[in-house]
Amino acid sequence: MIIRSLTLALVTATAIMPAVGHAEERWSIATSSTGSGPYIIGSAIAETMNASQDMLDVSAQTSGGYNDNLNLVAQGQVNAGLTLLSELGDAWRGTGKFEALPGAKEAFAPLRRMFPVTTATFQCVVRADSGIKSFADLKGKKLNINVPATATQAINRNLIAAFQMSVDDFQIMEIATSGSYDAVGNSVVDATCNGQPLPSGSIQQLAASAAVNVLPIPDEVFDRINEAYHGTMLRTTIAANTYPGQTEEVMTFAYPEVLFVSADADEEQVYTATKAYWEGKRPTNPAFKQITIENATLDVDPPLHPGTERYLREKGLIK
Repeated sequence: MIIRSLTLALVTATAIMPAVGHAEERWSIATSSTGSGPYIIGSAIAETMNASQDMLDVSAQTSGGYNDNLNLVAQGQVNAGLTLLSELGDAWRGTGKFEALPGAKEAFAPLRRMFPVTTATFQCVVRADSGIKSFADLKGKKLNINVPATATQAINRNLIAAFQMSVDDFQIMEIATSGSYDAVGNSVVDATCNGQPLPSGSIQQLAASAAVNVLPIPDEVFDRINEAYHGTMLRTTIAANTYPGQTEEVMTFAYPEVLFVSADADEEQVYTATKAYWEGKRPTNPAFKQITIENATLDVDPPLHPGTERYLREKGLIK
């Protein structure tokens, strides 16, 4: 994903946030393009929030994607946005891919966390008949790490480093997620590592024609990659027989997608949205299942918004 220019993020926001005290205030969540995964997720969040409160009229708003959402929220052009928790922290700190962008830390200083909503589970998939049982077995083989400038490729590169290996140890392929599983099925690549909901429909479709293995991520490797991502990764397990051919439990990790707002977002509105989401009927999409309210208490950047913090205190989750 190409990072939008920060020029607009450095000027005073001209959009005016909704006023407090009127029923059904409009409350927008920046997502991505219509029909995309983030748009579907944002729509599900909005539906849950709308069903259990009458202060806010919440809706998903199309955008240019995660990087665009950071700008839109920082400038006050939307009420909330979706992005990866790791990238939200990087934007706020001015680290990672934002380190080389002049003024990034100042531009994104107003960003505040609400709570994680979904996870993408990192799944390194090979054909079961390949004989590949571990990530080390991939040395010298064709490994797909996704296209450049994506969060997925960045995670793959950090994962390789966490295994104390180098990209030179593999025949690196750069195929988008949409084509990666066909590439495994047709033996164009030996493995592809992608963040997907659990279970992944794409992997299920692949496994229906060619049984698969998912490669485990050992504890020490997880610790290294979690450190690289400032503690934002979650340890998770793929149950045995989640996919045809995957007969054993697999340890891996997941990375959360988070809802975030600006520091000057109205506290009552953020509190209402938080309470409505966690006390309403949760979305049924599998991507939501691995996140609980406890995940909102992670000690990571940026700080929680006071509205969400107030709800977590009421629930006895933070002091």
